[in-house]
Amino acid sequence: MSENMSSQIDSNETMIHENESLDLTSVSPHKKVNLVTLSWISISIAWLFYLYEYILRVSPAVISNQIMTEFSVTATAVGAISGAYYWSYVPLQIPCGIIADRLGARKVIIFSCLLCILGSFVFSLSTSYTTAIFSRILMGAGSACAYICCSKVAAEWFHPHKFATLTAITMFMGTLGASLNTVFAIVVKAFGWQQAFVIFALLGLLIVVAAWTLMKEKVSLLSNNSAPTIIKNTNSSLEQNSYFDGLKIVVKNRDNWLVGLYGCVMYLPLCAFAELWGVPFLCKKYGITPEAAAQACVWVFLGMGIGCIAGAAISNTIKSRKKVLSWSIIATFISFCIIFHIENLSFKVMQFVMAFAGFVSGGQILYFTVAKEQTPLQYSATAVSFINALVMCSGIIFQPLLGKILDLSWKGLKSSDGIRIYEITDFQNAFNVVLLALIIGWILILFVKESYQDSNNEL
Repeated sequence: MSENMSSQIDSNETMIHENESLDLTSVSPHKKVNLVTLSWISISIAWLFYLYEYILRVSPAVISNQIMTEFSVTATAVGAISGAYYWSYVPLQIPCGIIADRLGARKVIIFSCLLCILGSFVFSLSTSYTTAIFSRILMGAGSACAYICCSKVAAEWFHPHKFATLTAITMFMGTLGASLNTVFAIVVKAFGWQQAFVIFALLGLLIVVAAWTLMKEKVSLLSNNSAPTIIKNTNSSLEQNSYFDGLKIVVKNRDNWLVGLYGCVMYLPLCAFAELWGVPFLCKKYGITPEAAAQACVWVFLGMGIGCIAGAAISNTIKSRKKVLSWSIIATFISFCIIFHIENLSFKVMQFVMAFAGFVSGGQILYFTVAKEQTPLQYSATAVSFINALVMCSGIIFQPLLGKILDLSWKGLKSSDGIRIYEITDFQNAFNVVLLALIIGWILILFVKESYQDSNNEL
């Protein structure tokens, strides 16, 4: 990239992100207030969609036994149904990033949420394993743009100083959505799992209405507020460069691969344990109901949500992304060693350790910040989508893999309903894969360059 082009990108970043630079002489105080208000409305709706899709993502954890009974399948098949979500989610990450950069977050959120709603309805009507797989693929396709759109809104509407913090809040909203699987479990218990998905599909329509009526694209908004210079600079930059040129910039950066693979293994405890196999593991270990086990898994998500915000704050304070990423994976490894292998933990202590494990793993969210800080603004969604694609490979690979290991370790016991009964040692054999992956992730982060810049030290 030439020096002139770099200076143009820097100029565009300043104009787009700093509300103070939006030609204040031509924008009335009332319109300036509207800009701030609309920025928070836009990102709040994007956050709400991310929360919603996360509820759908983790829903199989609550109904794993019902899935085995309804479709007469084993743990391997349950892992495949859950993991089918990622079959579409991961391949669509980069296309979603390019589309979000092209069309903006509002249109993408509306269409994506409609896909999630369709997937929920299809799942509620599923009478076969194949239909269940197809519905999860639809949910994954609809969810693929959720995080990307949050990052797109944050990059377009807010100052770069706030990106790490807004990214952390985005992850908090996702973990909050995951923690609401307790609510989902209550709905399942009250109405049955099919009706529960119908109810949540109807709730998704509210997000569509909110995005349609309340959300605005900043470019179109500015074009109606006497800021033609900003629009011209932003659009010409995009027109002069193919969107695939942006992808080339992202893919050629070695650190993007390293932090993406780091994120893949750091997401493993969440997708393999908290999202799926943690519920049956805790049921077996403590003899509790799936509802109680799902409530316990909430602590991992809540801890991570708070840890994301804390990790961003600590990173800005010590002026280092790499240190926080390294500390986070070390503490995560130790915490999950305790969860998986310490035998005599009381249920209350286990919940505390799970909350702590989630908290220390929250520092992982900085892999998005590292990628964003090394990528031109107009390709921010492409960078985030590339990283997210690598991260979410975790679900595709490891959810069914751990299910397969459980089946290979199975001792032959079945319940009266014909459901396979797995021993604690079976779960431990599967979870050892998680611990090994975390060690590999720590090695990867050692080779990542520090991306923090002094200009990015504000929350």
